[in-house]
Amino acid sequence: MPDAAETTDAKLRTLLEHLASGARQAAQADAARVRFSDADATLTASSGPEGDYPFSARFPLAYDGREVGDLAVYRSAGDFDDADRARLVPLAEMGAAAIIAQRDQAALEQAAADKARFIHIATHELRSPVAVAQSLVRGVLKGYAGPLSDKQQEIFRRISRRLDLLENLVNDLLDLAAGQASGAEEVEPVLLNASVGRAVLLLQPRADEKGVTLTLRPWREQLAVMGTDDGLDRIFVNLIGNAVKYTPSGGRVTVVVQPEGDSVRVTVSDTGIGIPADALPHLFEEFYRAPNAKASEEVGTGLGLAIVKDLVQRYNGQITVASVEGEGSTFTVTFPLVRLR
Repeated sequence: MPDAAETTDAKLRTLLEHLASGARQAAQADAARVRFSDADATLTASSGPEGDYPFSARFPLAYDGREVGDLAVYRSAGDFDDADRARLVPLAEMGAAAIIAQRDQAALEQAAADKARFIHIATHELRSPVAVAQSLVRGVLKGYAGPLSDKQQEIFRRISRRLDLLENLVNDLLDLAAGQASGAEEVEPVLLNASVGRAVLLLQPRADEKGVTLTLRPWREQLAVMGTDDGLDRIFVNLIGNAVKYTPSGGRVTVVVQPEGDSVRVTVSDTGIGIPADALPHLFEEFYRAPNAKASEEVGTGLGLAIVKDLVQRYNGQITVASVEGEGSTFTVTFPLVRLR
């Protein structure tokens, strides 16, 4: 037969199991004779399976100075001794920690949702007036309002560049908010080759205009990954677009698609300005731009790579970067392959 210590330990294990359940469900665990309550509730008696009994022991559910309720334990006969107390006090702390963690997680999730909703509303309201202002400025630069002096043209070109930056910021913020609000978006097998090809086709005119050689080395067979067409397009347009943007005239940007076992790797390499070594750890942070990128004439928001990393991870992929300042950069994205039916 089990001795008293074994019986007590068994009861405590049962209490702990129900305590964890109560923390998750914020419900009463009458079967284990444990009740959770708000800190300001009156705890005098509780109804158990055998009738009403007064509480024999009550412990505050407190952790790290935060009290969230009480752990009240009772039984039909006898009192709790010091050994029971020594076991129940840590149990109450564990229960409080579980409840606090659950509440803190819920608060963080709500704050993230509120942030995404605010960003979406604010940027959506900015989108139309920015587009209208940019259209008017471009019209003036084209001479629709009459001839401009050299000084006036320079002023309007500066305005246009700043509006480009604001427009990019609005679009990036919308993408960021959309990503944060739709973390559970539906994914499906999509053709990676097609997405990379669309990005190169879109950015080819920009590369030609800058005098940058843009080369795609596709894989001869169709390769599918889990994701969305829109998400993959955003990944590769951003990476290839950055490579073209920060590569001077006469430079090269090379995009290679290469399967490796159960994965597929896409590398975007350039001979551009590169990234300082001390900037690499911060490159995927929101609103971060490397010092040499800021010093260039190219506009940027510092959000593009943060969005790229979020999308890559959402599709169970990985992204890495290798770079030498003044020589160029290589971004590598790897995704698990999926079979096409």
